[in-house]
Amino acid sequence: MSPTRPRIPPVQPRGEMRRTRILHSASEAFLRHGYAGTSVDALVAEAGGSKASIYRYFGSKDGLFMAAVEYLCGRFLENLKAIDIAEGTLERRLDAILRELVAVVASPRHVAFYRMVVEGQAHVPGAGAAWFEHGPQVWYQLLRRVIEGAGGAPARRRRKVPAVVPELLFDALFARLTIQTVMLGQDASAADHEASIAALISMAKRYLDDPP
Repeated sequence: MSPTRPRIPPVQPRGEMRRTRILHSASEAFLRHGYAGTSVDALVAEAGGSKASIYRYFGSKDGLFMAAVEYLCGRFLENLKAIDIAEGTLERRLDAILRELVAVVASPRHVAFYRMVVEGQAHVPGAGAAWFEHGPQVWYQLLRRVIEGAGGAPARRRRKVPAVVPELLFDALFARLTIQTVMLGQDASAADHEASIAALISMAKRYLDDPP
């Protein structure tokens, strides 16, 4: 269970720019040095301002770290949210989403982010849950919408899909990419995973066409 976050007063509009600057700078610092390797003094030096600003906007270093996890998840999802899921065949839409997953997870920046979250979870209980909520669950929901036909199919053609289908599509490719990039330190690209993407889509279609 995640710890109760400290009560933080609402951010006034005039302070939003400063808050965003602190959050962006802190996110970069956490990416480079991890949670344990980044002190509040270092965060102040990175972002400017003062410790009081950090405590005012985020409550604590832990609160700032949690906000950084959510912020970075959002940045990784920017291109995903631009994908048009209302056009094309099921195969083409799934292919576009899974290719974007490869592009995100294979990037050196995401490798650093994944390591940041894993290391941070040991110091900030709930960091992993924040990553899951703002990362994988967003992919799950989009894949579910595509498979069920919410992206444009008439209501009569929409189908209720077991949660395991979109989750396994994501989890299988994410795990394969994470092993390759994080654990083995290898580069990866969509071209490297053509066969994996095609196999996952084929298995999903077979399941949907002939469910157990």
